[in-house]
Amino acid sequence: MSRPLLFLLVLLTACSSKKDRPVAADEPSYTVFFIDKSLSNQPGGADTEAHARYERVIREAITQHVHQKGDRVAVYFVHDNTAKARALSLTARTPLPDLEGASPTDRDAAQTDYELQLTREQATLQRQVLAKLDQPNSGSSNQHTDLWGSLDVLAQANESGRTVWAYYLSDMVESMTGPGRRDFHKTPPATTAQADEWAKTDAKLLGEQYPIGSPAVRLVLPFSATASAKENKPTITRYWHTLFEALGASGVEE
Repeated sequence: MSRPLLFLLVLLTACSSKKDRPVAADEPSYTVFFIDKSLSNQPGGADTEAHARYERVIREAITQHVHQKGDRVAVYFVHDNTAKARALSLTARTPLPDLEGASPTDRDAAQTDYELQLTREQATLQRQVLAKLDQPNSGSSNQHTDLWGSLDVLAQANESGRTVWAYYLSDMVESMTGPGRRDFHKTPPATTAQADEWAKTDAKLLGEQYPIGSPAVRLVLPFSATASAKENKPTITRYWHTLFEALGASGVEE
């Protein structure tokens, strides 16, 4: 084999190997799952479409966001006191491999070991979060839905300095009593314009109380794509899109 051809082969091999390796540590992540345990959001069994959707999102989120030592995963139950309902708090322990100055053989061995450890840890985290998904809530706390309480959690997560990813496994029907609270079971926004108006009004108050930073928010609704507007009220979803955007979220997806 000629020298130019040999050099090209070595270069291509090196580039191919390098692209799949973690070069440097990313900013640590903080993934928060808000799992609705109120009466209005009971999937009804492990074989339902909603449960399958929730399970898939949990698995995908942990795979996407947990990559290194220090990445955090937390679960909060959504009911009448969401801010105080932390059900799980875990921190990843798998360190990124130190590849600086390593030979190609040592780099391959370190990379393989890292991927094996990470895959095992991600699977463990997934099992623990999924166990909370299936945990019933038969207490009186299931009579109300305090989604505003999740903003307190996000404000605390923002203080950690991590990149925050928030997943709401919920029908997003806020249902609280008392002055200044919303009860979307009794009075949902009647129109898109009203949803925007209410959200912007609430954001002025809530933003001062809960500086959530710029989390990426995903709303994982239990409804099918063909659900009627009576079941999956689009004005309620619009309210949350507008509220989170007004509070500074980097993005809101469904």
